[in-house]
Amino acid sequence: MTTRYDRRGFMGFCGKSALAAGMAGAAGTLPTAAMADLLEDAPTVKLLDKDGAPLKASELAPNTTLIFNYPYVATPVMLIVLDAPTEADTQTKDGEGHTYLWQGGVGPGRNIVAYSAICAHLLSYVGHETAFLHYNTEENEFGHAKVITCCAHGSSYDPANGAKVVAGPAEYPLATVNLAYDEAEDSISATGVIGTELFKKFYDSFRQDLRSEYGRAKYRKIVTEGAVALPIDEYSEYVLEC
Repeated sequence: MTTRYDRRGFMGFCGKSALAAGMAGAAGTLPTAAMADLLEDAPTVKLLDKDGAPLKASELAPNTTLIFNYPYVATPVMLIVLDAPTEADTQTKDGEGHTYLWQGGVGPGRNIVAYSAICAHLLSYVGHETAFLHYNTEENEFGHAKVITCCAHGSSYDPANGAKVVAGPAEYPLATVNLAYDEAEDSISATGVIGTELFKKFYDSFRQDLRSEYGRAKYRKIVTEGAVALPIDEYSEYVLEC
C-alpha cells in the first residue's frame, strides 16, 4: 500500500534525495537546458489504464494525477486532470531562451495536461520508489495552490500555464508532453516532447538506478507500444507531500 510522507520527515530517509541535492555542489552550476525537441520522429503512443484498455478521457475525475513513461521506457510523465479548461497556444521559453507554444489542455474539457515528471532544477523525479513531484490542489508549504511541487528543493510549476515556474530555484518550465485527443474513441495519446529537456543529464545522474530497475539495455529505449497510466499512489511506493 502506498504511503504518503511529509517532506520534512522523509528527506533523511531516501538516498535519491541526497544524490539530487548533491548534484549542484558537485557540478558547481545548475543543469543547462538543451533544445526543446528531443526526437525528430516522436512516437505516438496511446495511453492505457491498468487493465490495458485505452484510457477514457471523459472518465478521469478533476484533480487526478496519473503517471506513465514516455518517450523513453525510464522517463516518467505526469498526466494531470485540472478542474478548469486551459488557454490554448501559450507562448513560453526554455532555459536557453528558445520560444515555443504550449498547446494547452486536451480532452472534452480541455483540461488534461502532461509534463515530464523530472524537475527542471536538479532532476529529482517521480520514481517507483519515491515521487518527489506531485500536484497540489491545496496550498503547499511554500504558499502556492494548484501547482506541481518538487519536494526536494521547493520548485513549483503552474500546470495550467505550460508548467511555468511559480516559485523556487528552478529557472525554466518542466518539459511538455504533447497530447492528442480522439473524440470518437475518447482516448488520449502522447505525441511528442517539447520545451526544456534534461534526459541526457537525467540518464547521466541516475544511470545505475535506472539500469537496475529497467535493465541495462532497456532503460533508454523509446516507448513504441501503449503506455499504462497509473495513479501516482500506485506508481510510487512513497509520495512526498510538501
